Amino acid sequence: MSCETVNGKFKLVCGIISNKFIFFIRFVKNPAMKFKGFLFASFFLFATLLHAQTDESGSERLKMGLHGGLNLSKYQTELDSTDASARIGWQGGIMLRYGGNFFVEGNLNLGQSSANMMTTDSIGTVETTVYRTFMSLPVMAGVKVFSSPDGSSSVRVMGGIEFMSILKTDVSDSLLNIEADDFKPYSLAAVGGIGMDLWFLRFDLALRYGLTPMLSTDPNSKIVMGTFNIGILF
Repeated sequence: MSCETVNGKFKLVCGIISNKFIFFIRFVKNPAMKFKGFLFASFFLFATLLHAQTDESGSERLKMGLHGGLNLSKYQTELDSTDASARIGWQGGIMLRYGGNFFVEGNLNLGQSSANMMTTDSIGTVETTVYRTFMSLPVMAGVKVFSSPDGSSSVRVMGGIEFMSILKTDVSDSLLNIEADDFKPYSLAAVGGIGMDLWFLRFDLALRYGLTPMLSTDPNSKIVMGTFNIGILF
């Protein structure tokens, strides 16, 4: 269906999506637009979810929230004589959820992940800590497997995709095979998790598995991250 054949507000939404698609093509061709494009796409996601609230019944289906918590990251690499161990990081952000028993949820997060990395040669072992500051945009679909009669409490499972933009990478000491510039500035990950709403409180446990290389020098490198968040709903 073309934009011209759609009436009312959906015609406007179709036009907006068309413009954003053109912007996305420019974004892909010009990496310098990465950070601004990421923020713009995040704003568009939340604006679209808010726009979906169009009637009295719809307004009751929109949930907003704030959250914060910890993450545990494991870097996987097949570079020779290189190993990595997990470290604890942090994240926080905002959430929008639209729907009932079946729902769509989007988050905008700011956080930092870290890991210890080691390389070994004939002289000895060099160990360093890698810190990566990121903004992430996970978009997930989910279902409530349990819900209280009044709808105030529920248990849910979710799954989807996450885009992550790396704002800064710090390497405390240069390794033999890895430098800060070797880390790619963006990543795509599959994400799945389980959560619980308890009145105005929200608890989430999720696992993210990288779908794109973490290192430009290792096409098989991945980041695996587990997260735990506590938040509030309003």
